Amino acid sequence: MSNLPKPYYEEPGIVIYHGDCREILPLLPDKSVDLALTDPPYGHNNNNGDLISNWEAALGEGPAGPPRPIPGDSAAEANELVRFLFEQSKRLLNQGCCCCCCCGGGPDPQFARWSLWMDEILGFKMCVIWDKGGLGMGWHYRRNWECVLVSKTKKWNGGLTTPNVIRLPRIIPNATQHPTEKPVELKAFFIRLHSDPGELVLDPFMGSGTTLVAAKQLGRRAIGIEIEEKYCRIAVERLRQEVLPFEPSQEKLELEQLSIFQQGGHPDQEGLKRAIEDWIVEDAIKESERHGS
Repeated sequence: MSNLPKPYYEEPGIVIYHGDCREILPLLPDKSVDLALTDPPYGHNNNNGDLISNWEAALGEGPAGPPRPIPGDSAAEANELVRFLFEQSKRLLNQGCCCCCCCGGGPDPQFARWSLWMDEILGFKMCVIWDKGGLGMGWHYRRNWECVLVSKTKKWNGGLTTPNVIRLPRIIPNATQHPTEKPVELKAFFIRLHSDPGELVLDPFMGSGTTLVAAKQLGRRAIGIEIEEKYCRIAVERLRQEVLPFEPSQEKLELEQLSIFQQGGHPDQEGLKRAIEDWIVEDAIKESERHGS
């Protein structure tokens, strides 16, 4: 990593760079990253005097908060950034490893365009839907989902029953949070599936550090890059808090997902019931093996 700038923050296994990823990514060595997991600007000019930044007033919840525009969030620049991300990921990723890129669902057909670019540069594997629940912004079709585009990969820890729809509640950010902060559990989902403990996770659009927090909790190393210093500061504060590592077994993860489907009124309730019973038995067996009983 010669010629890299001095890290903004560093602790064992975690490094943050304050700067433009277009200047920093080219300095990272080839084949040095095991997972690129990031949430780039969507190109919607969000939080810049639009409905999102005025949601309190629009819903009668009080005066609108101050605009918090996201650098690079114009359509042209966001598209340029994402192509750059995919091109750099091709060079940086170890063989068989992947890029997971958060993406919006409308009103612009961005998800289609970015999917085609991913396919062109990295190979496209899956569009995973994040169902955020409730109703989001918008006038006609209210936005209650986003997606994560996943490139082709040989790294897979998800067995045969991992769904391509994730149901996690959104974060409604306050004035001190990043305006598009994602849940730690969302980032942890992809880190578990596409990396192993000790491997390196890269987030070139780090925001307030959610990817790095999830990586640290799961025993991965991580590099984060963020252009706005105020969010670097927040990320450092989050990382300095005591982090209890969590690594639930694959059996418990499968049970969680099946239970979500069952509670959500999935039409095959009998099939889900049988699958849950099977995974309960499997989890009990593995727990016995882990504790030597």
